[in-house]
Amino acid sequence: MAAPTPVSAYLHSATMVKAGIFLMARLHPAIAGSELWSVVVSLVGIVTMLYGAWFALMKTDLKGILAFSTVSHLGLITVLLGIGSPMAILAALFHILNHATFKAALFMSAGIIDHEAGTRELKQLGGLKRPCLLRRY
Repeated sequence: MAAPTPVSAYLHSATMVKAGIFLMARLHPAIAGSELWSVVVSLVGIVTMLYGAWFALMKTDLKGILAFSTVSHLGLITVLLGIGSPMAILAALFHILNHATFKAALFMSAGIIDHEAGTRELKQLGGLKRPCLLRRY
């Protein structure tokens, strides 16, 4: 997690991490429809979602938490594509756009916190409310 904040926001919200999901969604009409597809894609998505959520809970760095929560969200989108119903596909496509929007804002917020507090470690960020209220601009 050494990339500058705008780069992290760009990579985790819109481009690199969604390339495989976009390809899976784009090819869904051609390769979906079998029972094997639904089972394999849904199981891989569930495992990915739980893996990302577990490791996000273990992280203490803001960018690390956001990165592993991205993995979890991509697992959720994969599960939705594995389910394959019209409503699940619509939810997956909506969440691809939704995720890009909120994840970019979260990474930019983590960068602001890092800049202002000098750290992204959760253990060192406690008690910031009082000093921020006393600061005069």
